[in-house]
Amino acid sequence: NESVYTDEGNDEGGGDDGDEDHSDEEVTVDPFKLPSGDITHHLYRWQEEHSSQSSRRESTRRRHTRTRSFSAVASDSEWDVAFTPNQIRAPGGFRRQFIHDQAERQGRPANIVTANFVDFIGLYGHFAGGDYPSDEDDDEEEEEEEAEPYGVPPTERTRLLRLAHKQSRDLKATASPRKAFFLLVKAFVGTGVLVLPRAFFNGGLLFSSVLMSAIAWYALHCMILLSDVYLKVGGSYGDLALKLYGKPLKYCVMVSIVLAQLGFCCAYVIFVATNMQDLWNTITQCKYQLSTEKWILIQLLIYIPLSFVRKIKKFASLSMVGNLFILLGLGYLFFYDFWSIVTKGPGEVVQFNPSKFPLLVGTAAFSYEGISLVIPIVESMERKDKFNTVLTASLVICAGLFVFIGALSYLAFGNKVETVILLNLPNGSVWTLGVQFLYSLAIIMSVPLQLFPAIRIIESGMFSRSGKGNPVVKWQKNLFRSLLVTFIIMVAIFGAEELDNFIAIVGAGACLPLSFLYPVMLHYKALADTWWVRAKDLVLSAVALVGLVYVTFISIETWGSSAPPLDRCAQTP
Repeated sequence: NESVYTDEGNDEGGGDDGDEDHSDEEVTVDPFKLPSGDITHHLYRWQEEHSSQSSRRESTRRRHTRTRSFSAVASDSEWDVAFTPNQIRAPGGFRRQFIHDQAERQGRPANIVTANFVDFIGLYGHFAGGDYPSDEDDDEEEEEEEAEPYGVPPTERTRLLRLAHKQSRDLKATASPRKAFFLLVKAFVGTGVLVLPRAFFNGGLLFSSVLMSAIAWYALHCMILLSDVYLKVGGSYGDLALKLYGKPLKYCVMVSIVLAQLGFCCAYVIFVATNMQDLWNTITQCKYQLSTEKWILIQLLIYIPLSFVRKIKKFASLSMVGNLFILLGLGYLFFYDFWSIVTKGPGEVVQFNPSKFPLLVGTAAFSYEGISLVIPIVESMERKDKFNTVLTASLVICAGLFVFIGALSYLAFGNKVETVILLNLPNGSVWTLGVQFLYSLAIIMSVPLQLFPAIRIIESGMFSRSGKGNPVVKWQKNLFRSLLVTFIIMVAIFGAEELDNFIAIVGAGACLPLSFLYPVMLHYKALADTWWVRAKDLVLSAVALVGLVYVTFISIETWGSSAPPLDRCAQTP
């Protein structure tokens, strides 16, 4: 059952020496140890059995002439790659296996994806574990062609076609717990922390501290449930819903993700407009005033061109700079809060606010915005059994940070705390002006990252063709993106005067189902195998539904009851 292979180069050099010379060059190879040998071997055997005796030797020699990519070695080791079935089934699984194996064959370390947060989103399933490629519509002139190294002989793995896109990182799941920890912290700590002082005013100091801690536990438990379901069922957030409940729940999940991301963008636009208006009025001493609506419209000139970018990793440098600005702003805010409490004493606070405490629930759901990145982070970890421990540690730290920021700033400014806490900083200070400007830049850099997943999800449903090489489709997508940014601007203008209520509505209507309702529903269907687990899941689902309806109702009912944002130019001397 062994097959014979000959060297094609020797055939060319000694074709007149007869069969005796060929027999000296024959190499015996077990066909079942060759790639796909178990599939093709019986075909060769059938052909050999049905060929004439006179032509059998010649046909055998022709059939097994060594091809350009053949290496005549047993290749069991070439395919012995430690990839689990779940990793192969995941979007991009075969590509990850190929890249990892190629790195091993070239003697390079198979390093992980996540040098920074943007690379993580771009390379690992993007958002909610879904397959929404970030480079589908790249311009051809921006693509890099990866050439084969000169002088390296071809192998079975030599590419038949050149790749248009060069993958710069290996994608095997080897993220350490430390990397996963920092990814989770970055996923949770966003711009929502700056509205927490106002949320503590809405709920009261003591009640807000207790409720934020309870919601942190609730969020942690639901994220663990989601990761457990993923490890058993496999797939993206939407795939889990599809497999367990069908298309209706999948559509609900995808709509919630899109609404949450668009809501984040609207809130960020309002934040930038409010902050820049105050900064501009301070610099010009109110001589050239622009309304909040105009500052929102100005941002169209920034976000529409940025929305045309097809590769999210192009925002990597902006994200790094934005993170630095956010850290500087939070550091200055902590310093001023402490200084204000020490020199002026704490502001006027209440322990419980019965009229507006539901707004705190929506803001808390808005703040714990990292649920959609749980599945990609689990997939990126080498030791997935460590995820729950890492998640617990990161969420405990984030919850402590949220409570600390909200309580400290509420204590410092009391009932005068603004929805955008930076407006409470002294406007005559150069440090304040610098922090306002840098923080606004940081938020502007964050908007494309929040908008990108929503764009890709909507486009995957609207367009069946790629815009690469097709200018008509490409500009149809550009038009859609422009209209989507315009829609965000219009919604931001509508909610500019009621930012805390707007954030509560986004948190209750979109973030709360994603973080607290859908994970419990998925766990109930996939893993609830005892009566008390099923009862617990039903209770948590009921709590999430009640919170969704009640918080949304209160947010709408109290719309317009908040004091308008601080306008320094309207203040009388």
